[in-house]
Amino acid sequence: MNLSEKTSKIIKNDRFYNKLYQKYGDFNLLVDAGFIDSKVDAKSFYNLNLLTTPVGKLLDNIKDCNNPLVLLSTGGFLPIHQGHLNMMELAKSKMEEIGYDVIGGYFSPSHEHYVSTKPYYNTNLGDRIFECQKAIENSSWLMIDPWESMYVKSYINFTSVIDRLEKYLQLHVDKRIKVGYVFGSDNAKFNYCFEDDGIGICINRSKNAKDFEEAKSKIKSKNCIFIDNNDISSQLSSRNIRINNFQNKSEKINQGTFLIRDEGLLPFQNLLTFVDKEQLEKARKKFLDNLILLFKNELKGDIKISTINVPGQIKQAKEILKDKNTISLDSYFKGRYNLEITRLFDISSPQLHYLKMQERSDYPAIGDQLNKIPAGKFTLVDDDSVSGNTIKSIKELLPKQVEITDIFLLSKLLNDDYFDVVDLRDFIIGCNNSGLTIRLPDFQTARSPYILPYTNLVTRSSVSPKNQFDFSIDLWQLNFDFYNHLGQEILLKQTDNSFQKLMRYVGFNNNSTLKEICLWHIEKLNSTKC
Repeated sequence: MNLSEKTSKIIKNDRFYNKLYQKYGDFNLLVDAGFIDSKVDAKSFYNLNLLTTPVGKLLDNIKDCNNPLVLLSTGGFLPIHQGHLNMMELAKSKMEEIGYDVIGGYFSPSHEHYVSTKPYYNTNLGDRIFECQKAIENSSWLMIDPWESMYVKSYINFTSVIDRLEKYLQLHVDKRIKVGYVFGSDNAKFNYCFEDDGIGICINRSKNAKDFEEAKSKIKSKNCIFIDNNDISSQLSSRNIRINNFQNKSEKINQGTFLIRDEGLLPFQNLLTFVDKEQLEKARKKFLDNLILLFKNELKGDIKISTINVPGQIKQAKEILKDKNTISLDSYFKGRYNLEITRLFDISSPQLHYLKMQERSDYPAIGDQLNKIPAGKFTLVDDDSVSGNTIKSIKELLPKQVEITDIFLLSKLLNDDYFDVVDLRDFIIGCNNSGLTIRLPDFQTARSPYILPYTNLVTRSSVSPKNQFDFSIDLWQLNFDFYNHLGQEILLKQTDNSFQKLMRYVGFNNNSTLKEICLWHIEKLNSTKC
Protein backbone atom coordinates (compact mmCIF):
# COMPACT_ATOMS: atom_id res chain seq x y z
CA MET A 1 0.00 0.00 0.00
CA ASN A 2 1.37 3.38 -1.00
CA LEU A 3 1.12 5.85 1.85
CA SER A 4 0.96 9.60 1.45
CA GLU A 5 4.00 11.62 2.45
CA LYS A 6 2.04 13.10 5.37
CA THR A 7 0.95 9.69 6.68
CA SER A 8 4.42 8.23 6.28
CA LYS A 9 5.88 11.13 8.25
CA ILE A 10 3.36 10.66 11.10
CA ILE A 11 4.24 6.96 11.32
CA LYS A 12 7.98 7.62 11.16
CA ASN A 13 7.79 10.19 13.95
CA ASP A 14 5.69 7.96 16.21
CA ARG A 15 7.69 5.94 18.72
CA PHE A 16 5.24 3.02 18.71
CA TYR A 17 3.67 2.92 15.25
CA ASN A 18 7.02 3.25 13.51
CA LYS A 19 8.28 0.05 15.17
CA LEU A 20 5.01 -1.73 14.42
CA TYR A 21 5.11 -0.75 10.73
CA GLN A 22 8.78 -1.67 10.41
CA LYS A 23 8.00 -5.09 11.87
CA TYR A 24 4.92 -6.01 9.83
CA GLY A 25 4.76 -3.52 6.93
CA ASP A 26 0.98 -3.64 7.18
CA PHE A 27 -0.83 -0.29 7.35
CA ASN A 28 -4.17 -1.99 8.02
CA LEU A 29 -2.68 -3.49 11.17
CA LEU A 30 -1.73 0.02 12.30
CA VAL A 31 -5.33 1.12 11.81
CA ASP A 32 -6.54 -1.90 13.81
CA ALA A 33 -4.04 -0.83 16.50
CA GLY A 34 -5.65 2.61 16.72
CA PHE A 35 -3.63 4.69 14.24
CA ILE A 36 -5.25 7.88 12.95
CA ASP A 37 -4.00 10.43 10.43
CA SER A 38 -3.69 13.29 12.90
CA LYS A 39 -3.82 16.83 11.58
CA VAL A 40 -0.86 18.13 13.55
CA ASP A 41 2.67 17.15 14.52
CA ALA A 42 2.11 16.10 18.11
CA LYS A 43 5.74 16.59 19.12
CA SER A 44 5.59 20.30 18.31
CA PHE A 45 3.12 20.60 21.21
CA TYR A 46 5.02 18.55 23.79
CA ASN A 47 6.29 21.77 25.46
CA LEU A 48 7.77 19.84 28.37
CA ASN A 49 8.70 23.04 30.24
CA LEU A 50 5.13 24.38 30.10
CA LEU A 51 3.63 23.03 33.32
CA THR A 52 0.27 21.73 32.15
CA THR A 53 0.05 18.31 33.79
CA PRO A 54 -0.52 17.94 37.56
CA VAL A 55 2.01 15.75 39.35
CA GLY A 56 1.20 16.33 43.03
CA LYS A 57 -0.15 12.86 43.78
CA LEU A 58 2.94 11.32 42.21
CA LEU A 59 5.14 13.40 44.51
CA ASP A 60 3.17 12.09 47.49
CA ASN A 61 3.42 8.45 46.39
CA ILE A 62 6.89 8.03 44.92
CA LYS A 63 8.89 7.90 48.14
CA ASP A 64 10.88 4.66 48.53
CA CYS A 65 9.70 3.31 45.15
CA ASN A 66 12.12 1.14 43.17
CA ASN A 67 10.14 0.58 39.96
CA PRO A 68 7.74 3.53 39.53
CA LEU A 69 4.91 3.12 37.04
CA VAL A 70 2.19 5.59 36.08
CA LEU A 71 -1.01 4.38 34.41
CA LEU A 72 -2.74 6.28 31.61
CA SER A 73 -6.07 5.90 29.88
CA THR A 74 -7.43 8.07 27.06
CA GLY A 75 -10.98 8.56 25.84
CA GLY A 76 -13.95 10.89 25.70
CA PHE A 77 -14.78 10.32 29.40
CA LEU A 78 -18.17 11.89 28.97
CA PRO A 79 -18.46 11.22 31.86
CA ILE A 80 -15.95 9.24 33.91
CA HIS A 81 -17.91 6.42 35.54
CA GLN A 82 -17.30 3.56 37.95
CA GLY A 83 -16.27 1.25 35.14
CA HIS A 84 -13.38 3.57 34.26
CA LEU A 85 -12.31 3.78 37.89
CA ASN A 86 -12.48 0.03 38.40
CA MET A 87 -10.52 -0.55 35.20
CA MET A 88 -7.67 1.57 36.57
CA GLU A 89 -7.82 -0.14 39.96
CA LEU A 90 -7.62 -3.56 38.30
CA ALA A 91 -4.62 -2.45 36.27
CA LYS A 92 -2.96 -1.04 39.37
CA SER A 93 -3.42 -4.26 41.32
CA LYS A 94 -2.08 -6.40 38.48
CA MET A 95 0.98 -4.24 37.83
CA GLU A 96 1.85 -4.13 41.52
CA GLU A 97 1.46 -7.90 41.64
CA ILE A 98 4.11 -8.33 38.93
CA GLY A 99 6.59 -5.97 40.57
CA TYR A 100 5.80 -2.37 39.65
CA ASP A 101 5.20 0.47 42.11
CA VAL A 102 2.13 2.25 40.75
CA ILE A 103 2.50 5.82 42.00
CA GLY A 104 -0.34 7.40 40.06
CA GLY A 105 -2.70 7.30 37.12
CA TYR A 106 -4.15 9.73 34.60
CA PHE A 107 -7.29 10.00 32.55
CA SER A 108 -6.56 12.02 29.42
CA PRO A 109 -9.82 13.33 27.87
CA SER A 110 -9.78 13.33 24.07
CA HIS A 111 -9.47 16.47 21.99
CA GLU A 112 -12.51 18.58 21.19
CA HIS A 113 -12.01 18.08 17.43
CA TYR A 114 -12.62 14.37 17.98
CA VAL A 115 -15.31 14.33 20.66
CA SER A 116 -17.37 17.15 19.11
CA THR A 117 -18.03 14.97 16.01
CA LYS A 118 -20.04 12.56 18.13
CA PRO A 119 -23.83 12.95 17.79
CA TYR A 120 -24.30 12.79 21.56
CA TYR A 121 -21.87 15.62 22.34
CA ASN A 122 -23.70 18.53 23.95
CA THR A 123 -21.18 20.12 26.31
CA ASN A 124 -17.82 21.87 25.90
CA LEU A 125 -14.16 21.16 26.61
CA GLY A 126 -13.93 23.27 29.77
CA ASP A 127 -16.95 21.71 31.45
CA ARG A 128 -15.89 18.22 30.36
CA ILE A 129 -12.42 18.65 31.90
CA PHE A 130 -13.80 20.14 35.11
CA GLU A 131 -16.40 17.36 35.50
CA CYS A 132 -13.60 14.81 35.09
CA GLN A 133 -11.47 16.60 37.69
CA LYS A 134 -14.32 16.58 40.19
CA ALA A 135 -14.98 12.88 39.53
CA ILE A 136 -11.56 11.87 40.86
CA GLU A 137 -10.84 14.72 43.28
CA ASN A 138 -10.85 12.43 46.33
CA SER A 139 -8.65 9.74 44.81
CA SER A 140 -5.19 9.42 46.35
CA TRP A 141 -3.60 8.49 43.02
CA LEU A 142 -5.80 9.34 40.01
CA MET A 143 -5.56 12.67 38.18
CA ILE A 144 -6.73 14.33 34.97
CA ASP A 145 -4.14 15.28 32.37
CA PRO A 146 -5.59 18.15 30.30
CA TRP A 147 -2.65 18.35 27.89
CA GLU A 148 -4.13 16.31 25.03
CA SER A 149 -7.41 18.20 25.01
CA MET A 150 -6.34 21.73 26.00
CA TYR A 151 -2.76 22.19 24.88
CA VAL A 152 -2.71 20.54 21.44
CA LYS A 153 -4.29 22.16 18.39
CA SER A 154 -6.14 19.08 17.13
CA TYR A 155 -6.63 15.37 17.81
CA ILE A 156 -3.55 13.14 17.95
CA ASN A 157 -2.71 9.46 18.34
CA PHE A 158 -2.95 7.98 21.82
CA THR A 159 0.65 6.84 21.38
CA SER A 160 1.75 10.49 21.34
CA VAL A 161 -0.07 11.04 24.64
CA ILE A 162 1.87 8.14 26.16
CA ASP A 163 5.21 9.32 24.79
CA ARG A 164 4.77 12.91 25.88
CA LEU A 165 3.50 12.00 29.38
CA GLU A 166 6.44 9.66 29.96
CA LYS A 167 8.95 12.32 28.87
CA TYR A 168 7.19 14.96 31.00
CA LEU A 169 7.18 12.83 34.13
CA GLN A 170 10.76 11.70 33.64
CA LEU A 171 11.80 15.36 33.39
CA HIS A 172 9.75 16.75 36.28
CA VAL A 173 9.31 13.86 38.73
CA ASP A 174 11.69 10.90 38.28
CA LYS A 175 13.71 9.71 35.26
CA ARG A 176 12.84 6.08 36.12
CA ILE A 177 9.10 6.49 35.55
CA LYS A 178 7.43 4.35 32.91
CA VAL A 179 3.89 4.86 31.63
CA GLY A 180 1.54 1.91 31.19
CA TYR A 181 -1.43 2.41 28.85
CA VAL A 182 -4.77 1.02 30.11
CA PHE A 183 -7.63 0.27 27.70
CA GLY A 184 -10.68 -1.91 27.27
CA SER A 185 -11.00 -5.07 25.23
CA ASP A 186 -13.05 -3.26 22.58
CA ASN A 187 -9.62 -1.99 21.51
CA ALA A 188 -7.71 -5.20 22.26
CA LYS A 189 -5.57 -4.89 19.11
CA PHE A 190 -4.01 -1.73 20.54
CA ASN A 191 -1.61 -4.09 22.30
CA TYR A 192 0.19 -4.63 18.98
CA CYS A 193 1.70 -1.19 19.63
CA PHE A 194 3.48 -2.48 22.71
CA GLU A 195 5.05 -5.68 21.41
CA ASP A 196 8.50 -4.06 21.30
CA ASP A 197 8.13 -0.89 23.39
CA GLY A 198 6.15 0.46 26.31
CA ILE A 199 3.50 -1.30 28.37
CA GLY A 200 -0.04 -2.08 27.24
CA ILE A 201 -2.69 -3.25 29.72
CA CYS A 202 -5.91 -4.57 28.18
CA ILE A 203 -8.90 -5.05 30.49
CA ASN A 204 -11.52 -7.56 29.36
CA ARG A 205 -15.10 -6.39 29.03
CA SER A 206 -17.57 -9.25 28.75
CA LYS A 207 -19.22 -7.94 25.59
CA ASN A 208 -15.81 -7.85 23.87
CA ALA A 209 -14.55 -11.20 25.18
CA LYS A 210 -13.99 -12.59 21.67
CA ASP A 211 -11.73 -9.67 20.69
CA PHE A 212 -9.90 -10.01 23.99
CA GLU A 213 -9.21 -13.73 23.59
CA GLU A 214 -8.16 -13.38 19.96
CA ALA A 215 -5.67 -10.61 20.72
CA LYS A 216 -4.40 -12.47 23.78
CA SER A 217 -3.69 -15.57 21.68
CA LYS A 218 -1.84 -13.68 18.93
CA ILE A 219 0.13 -11.02 20.82
CA LYS A 220 2.92 -12.65 22.77
CA SER A 221 5.07 -10.10 24.56
CA LYS A 222 5.93 -9.41 28.17
CA ASN A 223 5.02 -5.77 27.46
CA CYS A 224 1.41 -6.72 26.70
CA ILE A 225 -0.75 -7.47 29.72
CA PHE A 226 -4.23 -8.99 29.41
CA ILE A 227 -6.48 -8.88 32.48
CA ASP A 228 -9.72 -10.83 32.83
CA ASN A 229 -12.50 -8.88 34.48
CA ASN A 230 -15.80 -10.18 35.81
CA ASP A 231 -16.84 -6.91 37.47
CA ILE A 232 -20.29 -5.92 36.22
CA SER A 233 -19.22 -2.27 36.16
CA SER A 234 -17.04 -3.12 33.16
CA GLN A 235 -20.25 -3.25 31.13
CA LEU A 236 -21.12 0.34 31.95
CA SER A 237 -21.16 2.68 29.00
CA SER A 238 -20.56 6.42 29.04
CA ARG A 239 -23.05 6.61 26.18
CA ASN A 240 -25.81 5.15 28.36
CA ILE A 241 -25.31 7.43 31.35
CA ARG A 242 -24.08 10.70 29.85
CA ILE A 243 -27.60 12.05 29.24
CA ASN A 244 -28.27 12.27 32.97
CA ASN A 245 -24.98 14.03 33.57
CA PHE A 246 -24.77 16.56 30.79
CA GLN A 247 -28.11 17.07 29.10
CA ASN A 248 -29.56 20.50 29.82
CA LYS A 249 -26.44 21.37 31.78
CA SER A 250 -26.68 25.05 32.69
CA GLU A 251 -23.96 27.52 33.56
CA LYS A 252 -23.44 28.53 37.14
CA ILE A 253 -25.51 31.61 37.86
CA ASN A 254 -23.90 34.01 40.30
CA GLN A 255 -25.81 36.48 42.41
CA GLY A 256 -24.58 39.38 44.51
CA THR A 257 -21.28 41.23 44.31
CA PHE A 258 -17.97 40.17 42.85
CA LEU A 259 -15.41 42.09 44.87
CA ILE A 260 -11.93 43.08 43.71
CA ARG A 261 -9.65 44.27 46.51
CA ASP A 262 -7.45 47.04 45.14
CA GLU A 263 -4.26 47.24 47.18
CA GLY A 264 -2.99 50.35 45.41
CA LEU A 265 0.80 50.43 45.29
CA LEU A 266 1.29 48.23 48.36
CA PRO A 267 2.26 45.13 46.31
CA PHE A 268 4.76 47.09 44.22
CA GLN A 269 7.29 48.12 46.85
CA ASN A 270 9.96 46.18 44.96
CA LEU A 271 9.37 48.33 41.86
CA LEU A 272 8.97 51.70 43.53
CA THR A 273 12.70 51.98 44.18
CA PHE A 274 13.44 52.37 40.47
CA VAL A 275 10.11 52.90 38.64
CA ASP A 276 8.41 56.30 38.44
CA LYS A 277 5.56 56.27 40.95
CA GLU A 278 3.15 58.18 38.73
CA GLN A 279 3.84 55.90 35.76
CA LEU A 280 3.35 52.83 37.93
CA GLU A 281 0.04 54.10 39.27
CA LYS A 282 -1.25 54.82 35.75
CA ALA A 283 -0.31 51.31 34.62
CA ARG A 284 -1.92 49.76 37.69
CA LYS A 285 -5.18 51.66 37.20
CA LYS A 286 -5.33 50.68 33.55
CA PHE A 287 -4.79 47.04 34.49
CA LEU A 288 -7.62 47.25 37.03
CA ASP A 289 -9.99 48.87 34.53
CA ASN A 290 -9.28 46.18 31.95
CA LEU A 291 -9.60 43.39 34.52
CA ILE A 292 -13.03 44.71 35.48
CA LEU A 293 -14.03 44.63 31.81
CA LEU A 294 -12.87 41.03 31.52
CA PHE A 295 -14.96 39.99 34.50
CA LYS A 296 -17.98 41.96 33.29
CA ASN A 297 -17.86 39.98 30.05
CA GLU A 298 -17.33 36.72 31.90
CA LEU A 299 -19.63 36.62 34.92
CA LYS A 300 -23.22 35.58 34.36
CA GLY A 301 -26.25 36.38 36.47
CA ASP A 302 -27.52 39.27 38.50
CA ILE A 303 -24.14 40.49 39.72
CA LYS A 304 -22.19 43.66 40.07
CA ILE A 305 -18.45 44.13 40.23
CA SER A 306 -17.16 46.34 43.00
CA THR A 307 -13.69 47.38 44.05
CA ILE A 308 -12.57 48.29 47.53
CA ASN A 309 -9.53 50.38 48.27
CA VAL A 310 -7.39 48.27 50.59
CA PRO A 311 -5.36 51.12 52.18
CA GLY A 312 -8.63 52.87 53.00
CA GLN A 313 -10.12 49.59 54.17
CA ILE A 314 -7.17 49.01 56.50
CA LYS A 315 -7.49 52.52 57.93
CA GLN A 316 -11.19 52.03 58.59
CA ALA A 317 -10.63 48.62 60.15
CA LYS A 318 -7.92 49.95 62.48
CA GLU A 319 -10.34 52.54 63.80
CA ILE A 320 -13.05 49.92 64.39
CA LEU A 321 -10.65 47.45 66.01
CA LYS A 322 -8.43 49.87 67.93
CA ASP A 323 -9.58 48.56 71.31
CA LYS A 324 -9.63 44.90 70.28
CA ASN A 325 -7.04 42.23 70.94
CA THR A 326 -6.45 41.11 67.36
CA ILE A 327 -4.76 38.31 65.46
CA SER A 328 -4.48 39.16 61.78
CA LEU A 329 -4.29 36.75 58.84
CA ASP A 330 -4.35 39.54 56.27
CA SER A 331 -1.17 40.50 54.41
CA TYR A 332 -1.66 44.22 55.00
CA PHE A 333 -3.71 44.66 58.17
CA LYS A 334 -1.34 44.50 61.14
CA GLY A 335 -2.96 43.29 64.34
CA ARG A 336 -1.51 42.94 67.79
CA TYR A 337 -0.29 39.57 66.56
CA ASN A 338 0.07 38.51 62.92
CA LEU A 339 0.04 35.06 61.41
CA GLU A 340 1.89 34.97 58.11
CA ILE A 341 0.20 31.78 56.97
CA THR A 342 -0.88 30.62 53.53
CA ARG A 343 -2.56 27.63 51.94
CA LEU A 344 -0.34 25.39 49.79
CA PHE A 345 -1.72 23.94 46.54
CA ASP A 346 -0.26 21.77 43.81
CA ILE A 347 0.65 23.66 40.65
CA SER A 348 -1.34 23.04 37.45
CA SER A 349 -3.95 21.05 39.35
CA PRO A 350 -7.72 21.69 39.78
CA GLN A 351 -6.84 23.21 43.20
CA LEU A 352 -10.14 22.04 44.63
CA HIS A 353 -8.38 21.29 47.94
CA TYR A 354 -5.23 22.67 49.49
CA LEU A 355 -2.43 20.42 50.70
CA LYS A 356 -1.72 22.11 54.01
CA MET A 357 -1.38 25.42 55.81
CA GLN A 358 2.18 26.71 55.97
CA GLU A 359 4.15 29.88 56.67
CA ARG A 360 4.51 32.47 53.94
CA SER A 361 7.85 32.70 52.19
CA ASP A 362 10.65 34.26 54.27
CA TYR A 363 8.65 34.08 57.53
CA PRO A 364 9.18 31.88 60.64
CA ALA A 365 7.65 28.42 60.83
CA ILE A 366 3.96 28.27 61.79
CA GLY A 367 4.76 26.76 65.17
CA ASP A 368 7.15 29.59 66.02
CA GLN A 369 4.55 32.18 65.04
CA LEU A 370 1.85 30.51 67.12
CA ASN A 371 4.13 30.28 70.15
CA LYS A 372 4.41 34.07 70.25
CA ILE A 373 0.67 34.46 70.90
CA PRO A 374 -0.12 34.49 74.63
CA ALA A 375 -3.19 33.02 76.28
CA GLY A 376 -6.25 35.21 76.00
CA LYS A 377 -9.33 36.15 74.01
CA PHE A 378 -8.87 37.53 70.51
CA THR A 379 -10.63 38.88 67.44
CA LEU A 380 -9.44 37.07 64.31
CA VAL A 381 -9.03 39.39 61.30
CA ASP A 382 -8.97 38.23 57.68
CA ASP A 383 -9.63 39.79 54.30
CA ASP A 384 -12.58 37.56 53.41
CA SER A 385 -14.06 34.12 53.97
CA VAL A 386 -16.00 32.68 51.06
CA SER A 387 -16.01 29.03 52.19
CA GLY A 388 -14.86 29.43 55.80
CA ASN A 389 -12.36 26.59 55.49
CA THR A 390 -9.26 28.72 56.01
CA ILE A 391 -10.53 30.27 59.22
CA LYS A 392 -11.63 26.86 60.46
CA SER A 393 -8.14 25.46 59.81
CA ILE A 394 -6.47 28.41 61.55
CA LYS A 395 -8.66 28.00 64.63
CA GLU A 396 -7.68 24.33 64.79
CA LEU A 397 -3.99 25.30 64.68
CA LEU A 398 -4.20 27.83 67.50
CA PRO A 399 -3.20 26.71 71.02
CA LYS A 400 -6.13 25.87 73.30
CA GLN A 401 -5.36 28.83 75.55
CA VAL A 402 -5.90 31.19 72.58
CA GLU A 403 -9.66 31.74 72.31
CA ILE A 404 -11.24 33.34 69.25
CA THR A 405 -14.31 35.23 70.39
CA ASP A 406 -14.99 37.16 67.20
CA ILE A 407 -14.12 37.16 63.50
CA PHE A 408 -13.74 40.41 61.59
CA LEU A 409 -13.71 40.24 57.79
CA LEU A 410 -12.34 43.29 56.00
CA SER A 411 -14.52 42.62 52.97
CA LYS A 412 -17.64 43.10 55.10
CA LEU A 413 -16.84 46.82 55.22
CA LEU A 414 -18.39 46.94 51.77
CA ASN A 415 -21.78 46.24 53.39
CA ASP A 416 -22.81 44.05 50.50
CA ASP A 417 -23.44 40.39 49.79
CA TYR A 418 -20.64 38.95 47.69
CA PHE A 419 -20.20 35.55 46.06
CA ASP A 420 -16.45 35.88 45.54
CA VAL A 421 -13.58 38.12 46.56
CA VAL A 422 -10.29 38.41 44.68
CA ASP A 423 -7.17 40.51 45.18
CA LEU A 424 -5.96 42.59 42.26
CA ARG A 425 -2.34 41.68 42.95
CA ASP A 426 -3.05 37.99 42.36
CA PHE A 427 -3.56 38.63 38.64
CA ILE A 428 -0.39 40.70 38.17
CA ILE A 429 2.79 38.71 37.71
CA GLY A 430 5.88 39.56 39.73
CA CYS A 431 4.49 41.85 42.40
CA ASN A 432 4.93 41.18 46.11
CA ASN A 433 2.92 38.43 47.78
CA SER A 434 0.79 37.83 44.70
CA GLY A 435 -0.85 34.73 43.36
CA LEU A 436 -1.38 31.24 44.75
CA THR A 437 1.15 29.48 46.96
CA ILE A 438 2.07 26.34 45.06
CA ARG A 439 4.28 23.28 45.33
CA LEU A 440 6.58 22.83 42.35
CA PRO A 441 7.50 19.36 41.08
CA ASP A 442 10.91 19.70 42.79
CA PHE A 443 9.10 20.39 46.11
CA GLN A 444 10.04 24.09 46.16
CA THR A 445 7.34 26.46 47.33
CA ALA A 446 6.62 29.29 44.91
CA ARG A 447 3.74 31.57 43.97
CA SER A 448 1.87 31.47 40.68
CA PRO A 449 -0.33 34.21 39.24
CA TYR A 450 -4.02 33.52 38.78
CA ILE A 451 -3.54 32.40 35.17
CA LEU A 452 -3.38 29.11 33.28
CA PRO A 453 -1.50 26.86 33.06
CA TYR A 454 -0.45 27.30 36.69
CA THR A 455 -3.61 28.32 38.56
CA ASN A 456 -7.18 27.17 38.05
CA LEU A 457 -9.36 30.24 37.48
CA VAL A 458 -12.57 28.23 38.03
CA THR A 459 -11.80 27.47 41.65
CA ARG A 460 -9.85 30.65 42.37
CA SER A 461 -11.96 33.39 40.77
CA SER A 462 -15.32 32.06 39.53
CA VAL A 463 -14.37 32.04 35.84
CA SER A 464 -16.43 29.45 33.98
CA PRO A 465 -14.61 26.26 32.91
CA LYS A 466 -15.34 26.84 29.24
CA ASN A 467 -13.87 30.36 29.26
CA GLN A 468 -10.83 30.08 31.52
CA PHE A 469 -8.41 29.28 28.66
CA ASP A 470 -9.25 32.42 26.66
CA PHE A 471 -9.52 34.40 29.89
CA SER A 472 -5.97 33.38 30.72
CA ILE A 473 -4.63 34.50 27.35
CA ASP A 474 -6.28 37.87 27.96
CA LEU A 475 -4.64 38.06 31.40
CA TRP A 476 -1.18 37.36 29.98
CA GLN A 477 -1.84 40.17 27.49
CA LEU A 478 -2.93 42.54 30.28
CA ASN A 479 0.31 41.75 32.08
CA PHE A 480 2.34 42.46 28.96
CA ASP A 481 0.53 45.78 28.57
CA PHE A 482 1.10 46.62 32.24
CA TYR A 483 4.87 46.18 32.02
CA ASN A 484 4.96 47.83 28.61
CA HIS A 485 3.28 50.93 30.08
CA LEU A 486 6.05 51.32 32.66
CA GLY A 487 8.37 52.60 29.94
CA GLN A 488 11.33 50.47 31.05
CA GLU A 489 12.25 46.83 31.08
CA ILE A 490 11.59 44.96 34.32
CA LEU A 491 13.77 41.91 34.83
CA LEU A 492 12.78 38.68 36.55
CA LYS A 493 15.42 39.25 39.24
CA GLN A 494 13.64 42.49 40.21
CA THR A 495 10.37 40.72 41.02
CA ASP A 496 8.99 38.85 44.02
CA ASN A 497 11.24 35.95 45.08
CA SER A 498 8.40 33.41 45.01
CA PHE A 499 7.50 34.31 41.42
CA GLN A 500 11.17 34.10 40.47
CA LYS A 501 11.24 30.48 41.71
CA LEU A 502 8.35 29.54 39.43
CA MET A 503 9.76 31.21 36.34
CA ARG A 504 13.27 29.88 36.89
CA TYR A 505 11.80 26.39 37.22
CA VAL A 506 9.98 26.91 33.91
CA GLY A 507 13.30 27.87 32.32
CA PHE A 508 13.66 31.65 32.41
CA ASN A 509 16.78 33.29 33.82
CA ASN A 510 17.23 36.24 36.13
CA ASN A 511 17.71 38.64 33.22
CA SER A 512 14.56 37.58 31.36
CA THR A 513 12.20 40.53 31.04
CA LEU A 514 8.62 40.35 32.26
CA LYS A 515 7.45 41.21 28.75
CA GLU A 516 9.41 38.26 27.34
CA ILE A 517 7.77 35.99 29.91
CA CYS A 518 4.30 37.23 28.98
CA LEU A 519 4.90 36.89 25.24
CA TRP A 520 6.23 33.35 25.68
CA HIS A 521 3.06 32.28 27.49
CA ILE A 522 0.79 34.10 25.03
CA GLU A 523 2.50 32.35 22.11
CA LYS A 524 2.34 28.92 23.75
CA LEU A 525 -1.36 29.21 24.63
CA ASN A 526 -2.40 30.81 21.34
CA SER A 527 -0.61 28.12 19.33
CA THR A 528 -2.84 25.44 20.85
CA LYS A 529 -6.22 27.10 20.25
CA CYS A 530 -8.52 25.18 17.93
